[in-house]
Amino acid sequence: MGEISSLIVLKGESNVDNWNRALRCELNCADILEYVTTDVAEPDKATKPDEHKIWRINRAKAMKIIQATLKDDKVTTTLSINGWDQDSTDPKYLYDLIRKTVGKVTNEARADILEEYTTLRRGNFDSMASFLVHYDLLRKRVAECGLKIDDKVEVLNLYNMVKRQYTVDAKFWAAEMAKDKLTTLQLLAHLSTLGNTEARMPNLTVQVQKSSTKSDDKKDTNKTSSSNNNSNKDRKGHKQITCTDCGQSMRNDFKHFACGHHRNPRTADCWWCDPDKAPANWSKKKEATEKKANSNTGTTAATGTTNTALAAPGATGSALLFGNFGFGGHTFAHFKKDLH
Repeated sequence: MGEISSLIVLKGESNVDNWNRALRCELNCADILEYVTTDVAEPDKATKPDEHKIWRINRAKAMKIIQATLKDDKVTTTLSINGWDQDSTDPKYLYDLIRKTVGKVTNEARADILEEYTTLRRGNFDSMASFLVHYDLLRKRVAECGLKIDDKVEVLNLYNMVKRQYTVDAKFWAAEMAKDKLTTLQLLAHLSTLGNTEARMPNLTVQVQKSSTKSDDKKDTNKTSSSNNNSNKDRKGHKQITCTDCGQSMRNDFKHFACGHHRNPRTADCWWCDPDKAPANWSKKKEATEKKANSNTGTTAATGTTNTALAAPGATGSALLFGNFGFGGHTFAHFKKDLH
């Protein structure tokens, strides 16, 4: 008989098939496989004592081999919940109980695995390598649950997982699928090559961004932080900041060129330029009122000289540009004149 240590420890549903093959091989080598596959009749002890002794020893050997594989706490707990009689000396009873309880997959479990498999997306992983590892595990889980997926369905599902991150390659893959020339293994080979390229040349991974599926959009509800130096970007590529005056998170281009302050994007009016239109509870209202009064009397405000030309909606692009860089009331024409 082979060494018991060569057996596979049963860890649950994930390896029950491999465990079963290894166990049956071990029992067959010991010539006692029938003690778990059939009900071997007990010989009469009084009339056939030698045969009865062999029967008893063989049952004990088979039971010992099976119990040597039951070292996982989750497995023994599952067996106990399902009425495991640990005093039983019948190896077939224990073998059948394991096959019935540990190897059982509920329809609910199948549905959960299939849902995770079909909703997997490359955009949820930092690298192609980690995505492929997770995909391979899920693929094996689907097979272990007894679910058979046609290769055409599987390659289409895999294509959906990666098409948003590799738009150029996706066009080629789509054309190949239309001609029935792309299999799951071929697409996996393409993805593996892309993964190796990304690993060697990290700058090529810039095209890989988070998936834009509806489920991802719901989860990604807050892309800004409370820091004034926040460099996060919204979906259109605009940087986000937190205004020190109103406390709102806004795009960094929400700046009123007339006064140089970041304005509240929820209002059409700039409270710094028109403090009378600001609500009474605005903490900067008094300061803004004083600055406006000083500006009206010709005093330079703390934020810089107010440029009415820049505040006007019809201001030219050059006026806005140089006004923003601190050229006061000079227009582009004035600036060129000053240079000469």
